[in-house]
Amino acid sequence: MRRMSGTDSLFLAGETPNWHQHIAGLVVLDPSNTEDFSFETVFRNIGERLALVPKLTWKLKTVPFGLDRSHWVDDDTFDLRRHFHQMSVPAPGGPRQTADAIAPILGRQLDRRFPLWEMWYLDGLAHGRVAVLMKMHHCILDGGAGSVLATLLFDIEPNPPARAEAPPTAAPEPPPSDLSLIAGSLVSAIGLPLRRARYLGQLALRGVDLVGHFVSGRERPNVGTLLQAPKTSFNVPIGPRRSLAFSSVALADVKAVARKFDVKVNDVALAVCSGAIRSYLDAAGELPERELTAGAPVSLRKSGDASMDNQLSYLVMPLGTQFADPIERLQHIAKQSHAAKDIHRTMRAHPVSSIAETASPFLLGSLMRLAYQTHVLSFIPGMMNTVISNVPGPPMDLYLAGAKLSGIFSASVLLDCMGLNVTLFTFGDRVDFGLHVDPDLIEDPWVLAEAIPNALRELMLAAELGQPTEVADAFGFSSVDLTRESESNGRMSDRAAAVVEPA
Repeated sequence: MRRMSGTDSLFLAGETPNWHQHIAGLVVLDPSNTEDFSFETVFRNIGERLALVPKLTWKLKTVPFGLDRSHWVDDDTFDLRRHFHQMSVPAPGGPRQTADAIAPILGRQLDRRFPLWEMWYLDGLAHGRVAVLMKMHHCILDGGAGSVLATLLFDIEPNPPARAEAPPTAAPEPPPSDLSLIAGSLVSAIGLPLRRARYLGQLALRGVDLVGHFVSGRERPNVGTLLQAPKTSFNVPIGPRRSLAFSSVALADVKAVARKFDVKVNDVALAVCSGAIRSYLDAAGELPERELTAGAPVSLRKSGDASMDNQLSYLVMPLGTQFADPIERLQHIAKQSHAAKDIHRTMRAHPVSSIAETASPFLLGSLMRLAYQTHVLSFIPGMMNTVISNVPGPPMDLYLAGAKLSGIFSASVLLDCMGLNVTLFTFGDRVDFGLHVDPDLIEDPWVLAEAIPNALRELMLAAELGQPTEVADAFGFSSVDLTRESESNGRMSDRAAAVVEPA
């Protein structure tokens, strides 16, 4: 029996019928140089590695009446076939058809009676490609832990040497009784006043540090912007449906822009996303005068930490959408990013424990559901317009059961009143963007997806770095084929094309 951490338990407490708390990753594979590649091959490969990730065989055991945080217990009836499924993508098996096929999976919550993950093997893709979708509840891991998981499930060569056998797993333990959990929660409640006092003390110390930071004259972000993020058409209450769209750019191009202006790679990534969102809103006639902001998850994981849990906080980053000039926008983002990170370092000098340490899951869950039902987030100053995550993967090619990964596209949680989430995953020589949306708020996410390489192109041309490097499409299509597909869908976009080449 393993008690959940406070941060992990928050992702459970905050789930509602519309506010899903699972994340997903779509892996596109090219098995053309692999013999005997099939559903059964991948199924067997994943099964052999489960011992390396024992958390995938744990299920929830809740404490009666929500008196304490839930526990992880062994699933003594675990069956991989309950979690690993197969489906076919409709012809012609391109990116749009793949996204449409997985949309219902993304819009459906996980069954809490079993370990909180599932995997789908998708065949029928064009050019002999295959895709694997892995969907996991956020209470299991964050992006940093997801990268750790990738190192366990994927290989860095098509025919790797045999891995050392995982240590034998102990026989599943019987789950604790409800009576023992209630007794444990009563013991935990004894220390609740002390934990609350410690939490308030930590907040006070952090507040003192922040005041000192601002009066010291050190560089700081535009506080007015952070407190007055404007609303857009996707900053209204979300529903249960989800859609996904994909885009990719060359990592070398992003790094070239970063070197040119002496900024961070993440600053360029934010500027590219900002440019795409700006062109999308401008073409729709709804670009706000005030700049948009994005929540940027920051890992608190120490180097070498391979644990499977959530260790993250958020920075609120201004996106400079008020600037038409791409270079001015990038430099503004870089300056604001540096100031935000400086404040974050100040705050980390006094770590604050999770708020879940100060109240029962029943109370926290009730408050979070009330906040959702009343859409209180839409009235809180400083509401973020979107979340943009940058998950660094390994700088080399990856393989699954001998098949080369040609793309990895992530889908992370949509918050209430925030119908767009952009997650970047870098590996090898590419940056893959997954755009996760509520389709009732953003009807066609492909307009945004198509605007991403255009935004990088605009930035490179303004920086006199030439045309962007053409990135191999993960689904095996040529750029001409993708353009024709967009045009045939009537979606090629006057909006995406709104990013114009500078004179």
